[in-house]
Amino acid sequence: MKLGTATSVLYLYSIQDAIPIVAKTGYDGVDIWGGRPHVYREDLSEGELLELRTLIADHGLSVSSFMPAFYRYPHSLTNPNPKVRQDSIQYMRLCLDNAAVLGAKIVLVIPDLSLFGQSKNDSRARMIESLNEVAGYAAQYDLKLGLEVLYYDETDFVTNSDEALSMLDELDQDKFGIVLDSGTLNLSKEPPDEIFTKLGDYILQVHVSDNQAAGHQQNLIPGEGTFDFRGFFHTLKKFNYQGFVSAELSKEYSLDVEPALRTTADRLRAWIDKA
Repeated sequence: MKLGTATSVLYLYSIQDAIPIVAKTGYDGVDIWGGRPHVYREDLSEGELLELRTLIADHGLSVSSFMPAFYRYPHSLTNPNPKVRQDSIQYMRLCLDNAAVLGAKIVLVIPDLSLFGQSKNDSRARMIESLNEVAGYAAQYDLKLGLEVLYYDETDFVTNSDEALSMLDELDQDKFGIVLDSGTLNLSKEPPDEIFTKLGDYILQVHVSDNQAAGHQQNLIPGEGTFDFRGFFHTLKKFNYQGFVSAELSKEYSLDVEPALRTTADRLRAWIDKA
């Protein structure tokens, strides 16, 4: 297993200034946030993206994933308004273009919450339609789309392994896989062993953060909440998980980000070693 971190916690830094911090705080990879001021839409030219790719490699890092900016952002793949949905699909196309230039092998897909008055079935159907269109565009690239399993405060139709499998059944499975999140698991209480048994080779990546199991994501430093990381890493090793384990920390750490990132990396490596 290798360690990565989302650059979203470094949103007070340019992406060029964020990379050296990720490297010196103990990570192997970087999950590029697709929002400003990092790699949003066409803010960086292809030449600038290639320079960023070189900078990442020069710091001994790889691009563990590309993370489009969806949660509580203007984009939505489920919105009933076709203009919003088409703009969001176009945003995903741009994310795929950027991810390919940077050498990412995974692009994250975030399921949405249905709007008030919109049925869960309608929201889910629009998501599937949008994602199949995105997958068609992604066919030109050697990368996977990672559908993240979230909690009820973030989505209402991909909240457990069964719902994730149901979505995969209606998507191009050659292009899609699953991303798990320890924070979600701490809230949902779905046993990791059961999830890995059901999802198996579909699991592309694991996100890690912690919370107090109080009904919503907090994205705390691992070990600051109630999640059983020792048991979790035992499960990852038991199922021979070889992908990235990527930290996803709250913006509350952004004003003093280096200690938070270093503590996270140190704790994760210790749990991995003891698993």
